[in-house]
Amino acid sequence: MAAMILTAALAVPAAAQKLVPFEGAIRQGQDVDVAGGPPPVTVVVAASGTGTGALLGQFSFTQVTTVNFANNTSTGSGQWIAANGDSIYTTVFGAGASVTGDFITITEINTVTGGTGRFTGAQGSFTVVRVANILTLSFSGSFHGTITSPAAAH
Repeated sequence: MAAMILTAALAVPAAAQKLVPFEGAIRQGQDVDVAGGPPPVTVVVAASGTGTGALLGQFSFTQVTTVNFANNTSTGSGQWIAANGDSIYTTVFGAGASVTGDFITITEINTVTGGTGRFTGAQGSFTVVRVANILTLSFSGSFHGTITSPAAAH
């Protein structure tokens, strides 16, 4: 009987977990071009930043993406670190960017793949919009979406 209950509990779909708003502001960040592929097709970009967000409080984040200029996309992974050290891990997919003067607007979809602490087992997704200075590679931005309620998987 215990095995049946455990099996049923483990089979509960992630969609049944409560999704909560996940949003905030990136106050300051910096992109660093790490390496490039065959010019001018790809470049690996390491981004890091800080800000304030729902569920995170003061946070920092890092991500590494490969930008493909041939089709104007990017893919990679990220880590969002809450004020208390708990982390959210994501995969990142960016599609398209628009340039206005010295600024580029970058839109990225982050899919939550797990985390640590109260974010262990987290799921969900959120959109990040960053506005970067193409001369200095500094940026600011915002994010919004939903993730499973912290500690919902516990």
